[in-house]
Formats: sequence, C-alpha cells, structure tokens
Amino acid sequence: MPTHGSARSVYSTASHLLSPRSLDASSSPAPSRSQSVSSSRPGTPQPPSNRSSSSLYPSTRHSDDALHLPTAASRHVTHRPGPRLNKDTFRRRPGNVDRDGKVGCAYYIAMEETLVLEEDIPMGGIEAVDTLTLHVQPTTVIIPNRAPGDLVEFLERDAHRYDNSEGSGGEQGAYILRHVISAQFDYEAAKEALASIDLGRSKPDPIQVRSLDDEPAQSIGSSVHNKLMRLAESINFDSCLSVGCAGAILTELERRRAAEEPSWDDSGGIAFRVTSITMNTSADTMLVSADTLTSLQIVQSELHPNPQTRSSNSSEPKAKGALSITDLLQALASSAQGKRRLRQMLLRPSTDIGVIRERHRCIAALLHAENSEVARKMRKLLRKLKNTRTLLLHVRKGVDRIRGELAVRVGDWKALVRFAMVSAQLRQATHALREASGIEIFARICTEIDVERFMYIGDVIMRTIDFQLSKENGRTEIHIGASEYLDGLRREFADVCQALSEIKDSVVRDVPREAAQYLLHCTVMPQVGFLIAAKLDPETGKGVYHGQNHPGGEWTMCFASGDIVYYKNQLMLDLDSQYGDLPSRITDEEIEVMLALAAAVLEHEDAILSASDLFGELDSLLALALAAEKYNWAAPTMTTSNVINIVEGRHPLQELLVPSFIPNDCLMAGGCGTGNLEEHNEAPTNGRKGPSPAMLILTGPNNSGKSVYMRQVALIVYLAHTGSHVPATRATIGVTDRILTRIATRETVVSDESAFLVDLKQAAFSMNFATRRSLLLIDEFGKGTTAESGSALFAAYLTYFLDLGMEKPKVLAGTHFHEVFERGLIRPGRDVAFAHMDVRLDPDAEDPEEQVTFLFHLLRGRGPSSLGVLCAAINGVPSSVIKRAEALVALQDRNESLVDACSELSEEDKRRLSQAELVARRFLELQVPSSAGQQEQEGDGTTIREMLQAVLRTEDVGTPSL
Repeated sequence: MPTHGSARSVYSTASHLLSPRSLDASSSPAPSRSQSVSSSRPGTPQPPSNRSSSSLYPSTRHSDDALHLPTAASRHVTHRPGPRLNKDTFRRRPGNVDRDGKVGCAYYIAMEETLVLEEDIPMGGIEAVDTLTLHVQPTTVIIPNRAPGDLVEFLERDAHRYDNSEGSGGEQGAYILRHVISAQFDYEAAKEALASIDLGRSKPDPIQVRSLDDEPAQSIGSSVHNKLMRLAESINFDSCLSVGCAGAILTELERRRAAEEPSWDDSGGIAFRVTSITMNTSADTMLVSADTLTSLQIVQSELHPNPQTRSSNSSEPKAKGALSITDLLQALASSAQGKRRLRQMLLRPSTDIGVIRERHRCIAALLHAENSEVARKMRKLLRKLKNTRTLLLHVRKGVDRIRGELAVRVGDWKALVRFAMVSAQLRQATHALREASGIEIFARICTEIDVERFMYIGDVIMRTIDFQLSKENGRTEIHIGASEYLDGLRREFADVCQALSEIKDSVVRDVPREAAQYLLHCTVMPQVGFLIAAKLDPETGKGVYHGQNHPGGEWTMCFASGDIVYYKNQLMLDLDSQYGDLPSRITDEEIEVMLALAAAVLEHEDAILSASDLFGELDSLLALALAAEKYNWAAPTMTTSNVINIVEGRHPLQELLVPSFIPNDCLMAGGCGTGNLEEHNEAPTNGRKGPSPAMLILTGPNNSGKSVYMRQVALIVYLAHTGSHVPATRATIGVTDRILTRIATRETVVSDESAFLVDLKQAAFSMNFATRRSLLLIDEFGKGTTAESGSALFAAYLTYFLDLGMEKPKVLAGTHFHEVFERGLIRPGRDVAFAHMDVRLDPDAEDPEEQVTFLFHLLRGRGPSSLGVLCAAINGVPSSVIKRAEALVALQDRNESLVDACSELSEEDKRRLSQAELVARRFLELQVPSSAGQQEQEGDGTTIREMLQAVLRTEDVGTPSL
C-alpha cells in the first residue's frame, strides 16, 4: 500500500466535520468535534464501527451533546486508474493513480478530548462521505483548496452560505464549509504529530531509550519510535489516509488552541487537548449506507424552518426532529449520556451475536415483572444527571483569572454532588434487580462504581460550598471552616465594615461644621481600598466639600458615580496601608480554595467519567426496555443460520400513525441458509413448508402496503441487530452483515444526475457489495425509463442475484412490471416466491373510493393488477382522463392496436371536419362573376361578400357519419 504522502497520489481532498452538541443549560459553549474524511472514488459507504473494547456495547464518537471541532478529510485515488463519480457519467482520471480508491476518516471529540480514527474504507467516495456526514452531523467541513469538484459540489449542497447571492435567502446550512491546504494531510508528518501527543501518562515509559546527550534519537529505540510502537497497539498505521487526516486535525486543533487560550486562565494546556486516541474498525458492525438510513427512516432530520430558532451562532445549527427510529427511541432515554449512547447503538448495529444476546438478556431482566418498580426508580434517578463531561470541563477550566471570576457555577457543583448521590442509589438499585445475575452491565455497575469515592467527592464539595447562601447571594459562597485563612480575612473585613461609621465620624470631626452635611459615608472597594463619599456639586463636577482649607490639604478625587464623588484623604491612605486590599485578598483566597476543590475532584475524573459511561449504557438499555413495553415489542431469537422468520411483524413508525395496523409474516433464507426452522422451535409461516425462498417478489395495487411491508421487514432485522426488541409477535433473525436498499431516489439541484441514473447507481452498489448474509430491498427498480427497458433491467437485476447460488442474498422486491412474469422471465421456484397485498373490489360502486378496499394483508401468489387507473380516480384525477385511460387499458387487455385507437376522431372532431368539407365544396361550386356587367346580366343583385358569407354559413350542417 502506498503511503499517504506518496508522489503517486494525484489529488487530496479533505473535509473537516464538526458536530453540534447540546450543552447543559448552565454550560458555556464548549470546543467542538472534528472529523476528517479522505476519499477517492465512489464505493462502499462503510460506517465507522465499534472500537476494540471489553465492553459489550460498541461505542462510537457521535455528536449528540458536545460541540464538535473541525475535522479534516483527504480524498485520494490509489492503486488503479479508478473511475471518479462526476455528474451523469463515470470519468477516468488520467495520470499516475493507484487502483484501489480508499476513504480515510478521523475526528476529534472535544467533550471527551478524544481523537478517533476510522480504518480506511476501500472503494469509498461520495457515498462514504455522505454516510459519515450523517453519522457525525458536522458543524464545520474543511476541504483542501485542490479538492475534486464532485466532492466540493456535494459538500456545498448543505453548506452555510455567507454571500447574499440570489436564492440563498440568508438561510443557514447544516455546516460551514472551509478550505485548507492539502499539505496538512502528509502521512509522515501526521505520525510525528501523533507521537508528540502527551496522553497524560503519569508513569515513566519503561522502554524509553535516549541517546547519550539525553536527546531523543530518531531511530529504532528512540522516544518517537517507542511512542509509535505503543500507539500501534490501538491504531492501524496501515490506514494511511486516516492517519493523514488525524494529522490535519491536530494542526487545526493547534490553530484553535492558539486562538482560544488567551481568553482562558493562565494555566494553559486546557483548550482542545487530546487525552486519548482510539481507532474504530469495521469488524462486527453491520454496514448501513446513508441511503438505507434515510430510506428506512432510521435517521431523519431537517433544518428548523425558523432561521432564528436554528442556532444562536453559525457554528451550531439546530435540526428539527422528524419521525424516525432514532428520535422515537431517544425520547425514551432519561439522560444526555443515555441519549448519546443510544444513538451510537442505533447507528452501529452489531453483528456480534454475543453482544446482541447480552443486550436482549439485559432488556429481558429490566422487563421482568418483579423489576418494574426498580426500573422506574432507575429512570427517575437518571433524569437527575447532567452531562458529566460538560461539568468536568468547567471544573478543569477552574477560574478565569483575567476576569477574576469562578468559571464553575454553583449549579455545576450541585450537579456533581447529585451525581455522587445518584451513583450510590443506582448501585443500590442494581443490587435489587431480580434475575440479573451474569449480565455484564449490571455486574460492572456493582463492581466498578466506587460509592465511597463518590460520596467522598460529594462530601468535599458540601463542606466547601454553602449552597443555601450561594442561592441567596447569587454567587458562589464558601463555607465557614473550609479555609482558616479565608475565615480570618472575612472576620477582619467584617470588623472593618462595622468600623466604617466610626471612620466617617472621625473624618467629620476634622472638617468644618458646615461641611459635615456634605460627607455621606465611608466605604471599602476591591482594588481601590478605603474611600470617603461626598455629595456632588453639579456646577464644578467635584464634591461640595473635598478638603478645602483642611490642614492636610485637599483630598484626591478617585471617581464619581451619580451624585456622589469618592475621595481619598490621608486617613484613607493610612487605612489602606494598615489593612491592605481586603476584598481582593478575600477573592484571591476564594479562588485558591476553589482551585483546590477542583483539583480534588479532578483526581477522580477517570472514575467519574467511567461511571457516567456506565450510566449512559444503562439508560440506553432502559430506553429500549421501555420501548418494548410501551409499543409491545418482542425479543427476537438471534441465530447464525441465514434466515428471517417474522411472525406478525409490524412497522414501528407506521403503526403509530394509523388506528389499526395489520401485521404480516415473513419467511426467507439466503445462501447456505437452512430454511428449516425446527431447530429454532419455530413453525413455518403462511402454511409454507420445506425450503424457504431467498427472494420474495411483491406485486399488486398501488397504495396497498408493499413498500411499508418491505421497510418493516428491514427495520425488524435492523432493530434486532442493535440489541432491541422488535415489533412482532416473535421473530428469528439470522446474523445480517448489511442492509442495502434501492427504494428512495434522493435528487438534488446541485447534482444534475437524473433520477434513473441515481437508481442505477444504487442498484450497482448493491450488486457489488451484497453477500449471502445481506438483505436487499428493491422497490420499483426500472421505472425511470421505457416499460420495455425497465422490465428487462428489472428481470436481469433479480436474475443476477438468483444466479449466485449458495452465495445469493435475501431479496425483497416490489414491482409493477407484470410482463416480466407473464413472459416467463422470472418464474416461482425453490428460491423465488410471489406475494401480494389483499384487496377487495366493488366495480358497481359509484364512488371510486368505495370501489377498492385495501386489506393490507400479505397473500401468497402474484397480484392480478396494479389498479393504477382506479388509484388515479381516488386521488382526484379528472374523470375525462380516467375514462380515456380506462379505454386504452381495455384495448391493451384485448391486444388491440393503440395506434388505431389513438387515431380515431372524437364526435367534436367529426363535426368540425364535416363543416370544413361542406365549406370547401360550396366554395368550389361558387360561380363568381368576372365583371360588374355580367353581374347585372344575371340580375340577382348578390354581391361577392354575400356569396362568400353564404359559403361560410354552417348552421345547417349536421354530424355526418364518416
């Protein structure tokens, strides 16, 4: 594999992806998350997969509750002169290009201070970038200034526009699109940058070797070499593009750090630091493209229609939630951690049957009748938790020394105390669960949650901060006894405040009696010291009395506020020297106390974050359990056999929108699948015995529910792989490695690809990447061209999969090309079955809507007709059009010529033709006189005008039969 920085690379494209995260109401905007995408040519949109972890719940880095900072994306063509997607055709790029195109990706999560790399995706392209963008939800996309045009066009489609060009309307896009130099993606430079990251290890490197002059040797055994060896344990450095993208992210983080840190405290090293580096792999993760995610409504979002509601600033676009699986289930989670983890689980369905079964066991335990009250208590406790990573970020920032204010608000400290209390209660509730032994998530909560540690943290905070007084004063107040030195300063300041009236009396005694009335009071202010207040003289702008004729001389004016002027005299200066700046000293000591508190809390940061992640996993499983209980979902049986057996399955979204949903069964088996479910204690559905088909073709009327049925089967398979229960009475699901769809045609004005070309590309993608464990959904393929060509392509498309033999995938297809079956191009058999949705027809009914009744029940066999004309009548097409269409359909059914039928004249046309013929005959028979004399000889006195009017008279013309 050539290196990222190889001279054989023809072009480099980077897209820097940032994701919005909804922070806690008490939090300040946090650094964002970056993603780097490197792609070369269209191909597999392989989603980021779960990283290596002992956890049963594959984790991802997503953008649900933290701002995401720039990512970079570098798009390279490698290994062969591969085709590059551009508009309506695939063009070849001439030049020295390697053959295998790859997509690399890396992104940074600011809230977790984690740099995540994806393994290079072979044969990636726009589809891969589309999928990654959907997963990450970027706020900023950065690409090189030499990025290929197709990538730029794709990213500009949803980018925010700053110009006032026509059509922009000042609307915000999904992200900001920026350009950087492509040199930031150099592979070797990226490795050096990764090796230079200090991951905060407290222990010395046991294998670190230095040269005699104590400088790192840039060779085997050197410090850099040892760090790269250690990173190689978690990073695959063969993924050259992703490594280069990580280097671009580190460059961007350095730039952001330089721009942000001056406004932070002077401790430095906090903004945009990297404390961990991980790499996601594609192992044990179902491949799901962006087309599949949107077609099945797993993820569905759109920018809010109100531009003012979208965002408080251009880097944080807000999306308006739509009806989707993700939104449906996330609404059931109780905490920000749970919502984030649940989204990760939904966007990365697992193919590890052990992980899936463990999640099913956990959900079953939470649904146990004796655990219902405990589960309800857990949800109530989890609702009390705030985003722990946001809280710790504020704690780490500590104090803003420039403004002299505490960066951590009282609410943040109270949330940490609540976290400690909730941790103890959740651990206690977990112990109370019945039938929960042997389930990993519960075992980890019981063993890894250190209640004593968390209670100690809460106790330290409670002994430091006076929450009641803080609430009354609207600022952070420190408890008496938290610091002896602070208590002494406070007592001293209190004594001074009590003596202010005596100080004022002392000043009054030294001034003329008539001036005493103009001296108001004495006070002490931070960084200013002791002051005496005098009444303002509007004419002079000074105090009415300010030490005139005083033995010590006139007083020094400090400032005026309203009708009061503040002065310093010798007594005030003496007090400053004696007591110093007491308010500032108190503030400084409060800052030191809070810094000490922050340091004490941060000593347990890893334990807090680990517990927060565990609670996020628990919350996500509680949400899935609640969905199973609320929507009557059942636990599927997962098997390694390549089968799908669903009994009374339902569409999880559609059933929420109708008063009554009709369930349907599904029985399929892919290549090498057993097709015999006796070993799973399942009875075959629909009365079908023997081998199960690998392909089920649906026909029948429009609007009868074919597409809903196909989607519901795919969604049940998908949900089963996330570990969720499924909307069915029972289901046996074989492990499925990918779900590929040819359902929705996503067209945009940016790309001038036709709808038919988009369909062809989706079909080609499924043919190139389907395996025997894949599930394919094909809905009305071929409708974008002529009936002859479309039906031929459809038949050839399905035949391709049938000819794969033992490697054939499971295919659900819907079509209206009945001629494919009438001509015997595809026949029912061992691997092919036909089905249709049941309807009832009443041709005698006058109302078109009463002529057909859709029963939405799946029946075996091919449907007789698509009833397209009747559907048109139901949906308000004019009756004249309907009658004409019915006449043409009748001719087709009788195999009569449509040319003759279309050439037949209507009654109106026949009448007008007869009129024209009569006028022509009269004109030819007309005797026009050659001169006026001849006209007088004839003696009839008729003028030529009157003769022509008689010729054109058509009132007496009937409608002759032609």
